[in-house]
Amino acid sequence: MPAAHDTRGQVLVAGVLVALSVVAAGCGCGKRGGESGGIGQLRQTRLRFAADERKATCYIVAEVENVGKLPVRKARVTATLTSRGGRSRGLNHAFVRDIGPGEKRTLYMTVTTHGAFHNVRLTFHDPEGRG
Repeated sequence: MPAAHDTRGQVLVAGVLVALSVVAAGCGCGKRGGESGGIGQLRQTRLRFAADERKATCYIVAEVENVGKLPVRKARVTATLTSRGGRSRGLNHAFVRDIGPGEKRTLYMTVTTHGAFHNVRLTFHDPEGRG
């Protein structure tokens, strides 16, 4: 008799767990539901940099803003050091995640320099290589 009772209890517990799983999946808990925008919504609003020639390093502080109407889930930001002639003299990447409409984020990046550079350029990329 106790074995039958244990089985009914196990079935009841399993049923409750299945029901909770269905409810959690339906409400989007743990997921990023809804629409999201692309990298075209991101703009550089500030950019400052300082070179340390002894360490062959450039320190960058940049501000990025989502100017769109949808959140951007993830974007890769590339900082490229360029010479006067436009040649690449070093680059590094940072990521912004879950940046809402109108929101600004400050990025701190360090780039190893490969020769003298004149400028720093920021570009935005889809981290999965789409678009």
